[in-house]
Amino acid sequence: MTDLPHIGLVISGGTLTALAEDPYEICDYGQAGSYTVPEVMRQFGHLDQRFRVTEVPFDPVPSFDMGFTKWRDIYTSCRVTLAQNPDIEGFVLTHGTGALAETAFFLSLVWDLGVPLVVTGAQRPASAQGSDGPMNLFHALKAAADPRILGSGVVVAINAELHDPRDVSKFDNAALGSFRSPWRGSLGRFTGNTLDLFRPIVSHLIPTASEAWQKLSDLPRVDILFCHSDGDTTALEAFFAAGAQGIVIAGFAPGYATSVQAQALEHWSKTKGGIVIAASHASGRVPENSRNHSHGFMSAASLSPAKARILLQLCVSQQKSSKEISELFDRVSAG
Repeated sequence: MTDLPHIGLVISGGTLTALAEDPYEICDYGQAGSYTVPEVMRQFGHLDQRFRVTEVPFDPVPSFDMGFTKWRDIYTSCRVTLAQNPDIEGFVLTHGTGALAETAFFLSLVWDLGVPLVVTGAQRPASAQGSDGPMNLFHALKAAADPRILGSGVVVAINAELHDPRDVSKFDNAALGSFRSPWRGSLGRFTGNTLDLFRPIVSHLIPTASEAWQKLSDLPRVDILFCHSDGDTTALEAFFAAGAQGIVIAGFAPGYATSVQAQALEHWSKTKGGIVIAASHASGRVPENSRNHSHGFMSAASLSPAKARILLQLCVSQQKSSKEISELFDRVSAG
């Protein structure tokens, strides 16, 4: 047993450990129960014979209830577990697929523990015929113990592929191949037990003001404006009234709001000091252009609206200047 890879395992909830009464039910299983860490390691193809796992304490929640306080709890619990077990080679976090990409991206920005974190999930519950959970978990555990990933921060392992949290998103409600990185592609792919890496894995750790983010009760309010035809300022006015310090435009490709929305955002930015980031419904880099520049909007670079929101929240919490924010978006997107 002592020769087995030593991995810290966080069960945060989600489909991977969910159980339904009907083995052919793959959509409705929310209240049916779930596996614990020992049960997962035993039931999922006797993974306990391949890996030495230390359970990382965490109170599981549905993916849609994940957010800053839970992300902080995951990080803190991993840090404490690593201090108690310094021979841990990496961590695996199982997570519901709905917000998996957001959790992985946030953690990639603050992960400084020196060993990798591999985030995984499943599209089908553990009780289902053809469940993808056991293989996804096996690949995540293999990746966490892979010396090529040591020190690289956070990656996502799902459907036999390895993804950068910055790039990956969920594109399908039910398909096993739901997670894709359409612009840059995956980092690597598993063939059975073998992981082939296609390109170097880089850390997206950003300066965290002497870990001040861990002391925050919450992140600053940043809202996302979903842009569509005939869009007006109703949502924006609610965001302003609620105390938003930043707005991310989920805009018409390549990152535009309607004219009336852009004018309202420009006025708010100039009079109240709010920060506006232009992101897009489409994938790929949001280009710098005269239209957005004339309004004072910064580009989200290649980040999706949801991930741009997270990065902007961290920036605002550290009182970064507009120049620093713009440079950080470029660095994270280009790294």
